[in-house]
Amino acid sequence: MRILPNLVKVFSIAAVVVAVGVGSAADAQVMKDGKLHLRFAIAPLRPTPEITVKEFDPLFKYVAAELGATYTLVSPESWAAISVAMTNGHVDVGWLGPWGYVLAHKNSGAEVIATAKYRGKPLYHAMIEGRPGLPIKKWPEDAKGLKLSLSDRGNTSGWLIPYSYFVSQGIDPAKFFEYREGATFGNNVMMIQQGLIDLGSNMDRGRYGMIEAGEIDPKKVKVYWTSNPLPNDAITVPKGFNSELKTKIQKILVSLSEEKAQSMMGAGYNGFVPATNDDYEPIEAAGKVAKLF
Repeated sequence: MRILPNLVKVFSIAAVVVAVGVGSAADAQVMKDGKLHLRFAIAPLRPTPEITVKEFDPLFKYVAAELGATYTLVSPESWAAISVAMTNGHVDVGWLGPWGYVLAHKNSGAEVIATAKYRGKPLYHAMIEGRPGLPIKKWPEDAKGLKLSLSDRGNTSGWLIPYSYFVSQGIDPAKFFEYREGATFGNNVMMIQQGLIDLGSNMDRGRYGMIEAGEIDPKKVKVYWTSNPLPNDAITVPKGFNSELKTKIQKILVSLSEEKAQSMMGAGYNGFVPATNDDYEPIEAAGKVAKLF
């Protein structure tokens, strides 16, 4: 697989951050004080890693308890970083964005075992939001010259899907817009509401969660574009992960009722379904459109 040079740069920086924050690579199954120890990691689903860990820790605590294991849970600053961590052997079980999973699978053979459900569905949508009242009657043509902020290049709905959409429309975002990238969803929303940018990427899950948390005033942040349905986030294990343990973890996750799952995760996330690599073909196809491999 060939990755564009600037994407390599992003991933190289992320690798350094993760190596310091998570620890050195080791065998997939680590023992600590005579018990199985699992290194969990979750993508930055909420505005900050701290909020993400707080809201989703009960799920990982439950999984570890069901296995009689100890655990650690981290959430990096970027969606790219967690993919790098999985690829480099720093994570035993990772909650990766779809694009991060595809890259980890391509680079190291990482395997998806389940897809997260949001509001009962294993699907979600990318979005481009913006300030209300922009002079956009025909999308995307009328958005030329506006200030657009996409997320980091490891982010599915924040970067890959909108970027590949623009490419499919014959648009080079860097030339068509006053363009920037690398912001979190939370930062994009903040900049829109403060009038610092015109348009920014988000996902429907992020939008709903931020509205419910009072972080978005929907009157100040309008949706201008929504993608086709996308496979939701991937629960991923490294290549060579113990097959019996992999099956147990998958069973624990997919057997959760929606009510119980919701009680242990951030608002809207309410379960898991079994998954295979084929479920993420639309994400790989978007990567090809963007000429990333």
